[in-house]
Amino acid sequence: MDTSDPSRPGAEATPAEPPAETPVEAPAQAPAEAPAETAPAPRRRPRGLTSLIVACAALVGVVGGTATGYAIQAERKPTPLPALSQADLAYPKKALPESKRPEPLPAEHDTAVKANGDLRKLLVGKPKGFREATGYFVNGVSPEDGWLSPGGRSLEYTEPGEVLVDSVRNGIRRVAAANWQRGEYEYVAVRLVQFRPGAVAEAQAEAESSRWDAANRTRSGHEEGREVKAGSGAGFFVYEPDSKPGYLTVYGGRAVGYRGDVMFDLHFSDTKPLSEKAIKDLALKQLERL
Repeated sequence: MDTSDPSRPGAEATPAEPPAETPVEAPAQAPAEAPAETAPAPRRRPRGLTSLIVACAALVGVVGGTATGYAIQAERKPTPLPALSQADLAYPKKALPESKRPEPLPAEHDTAVKANGDLRKLLVGKPKGFREATGYFVNGVSPEDGWLSPGGRSLEYTEPGEVLVDSVRNGIRRVAAANWQRGEYEYVAVRLVQFRPGAVAEAQAEAESSRWDAANRTRSGHEEGREVKAGSGAGFFVYEPDSKPGYLTVYGGRAVGYRGDVMFDLHFSDTKPLSEKAIKDLALKQLERL
């Protein structure tokens, strides 16, 4: 049995063996008969003609009906639209007297009024003994005239691209900033981050995210941070000392909070242990200015 398949790629066709010769018998001859005369078959009517006539009639009916409908509608007068249903607006005939008008919120208690002005004026005052510093973060840029761009602020983080995208998506508006230095190694950095109107919740979300980040760097016993003021939502943290062979030990801290649409972020560092009281006092002053 030959298993080769000529249709497979690469298969070689093999010629089939010729069959053995077998005798062929001659067919028996039947007696010849006269062919019978047959009547011609009747012609059939072409199919499909009736269906074509019906389809043409339907098409003519649809086109004619549509044209007639347009003609009738064009001759009709326009139908007026119903009147808008709206209650009449009521206005007082006379303005309320001065004695009965609600008093406006004092400016010192209206965070929107204070924040819509010069945001730099809300920066906490420079602590005693400190001077202006050019920089604080390793990859950051120095503020210019008390301002820091959203892009410049993003460079202060380990993943600046993600921080910048999130800030723009969350409606960041502007950043007021200050860097201070005392002695050779003691630094303080202040950031006020304001968000656009309608994104008040973003200041709170940004503060909570920053608190979570700071909590991961705190030393044992201070993982949850300390409250700057009871019920304020602001907290301060003291980091685990960063000690590497051949380098000075760095002590760091942070305070985070918000008021309205402004989030404040304070950073502290020194080569000696930081004072928790000093961190709390400066954070409380910043909170009270907002």
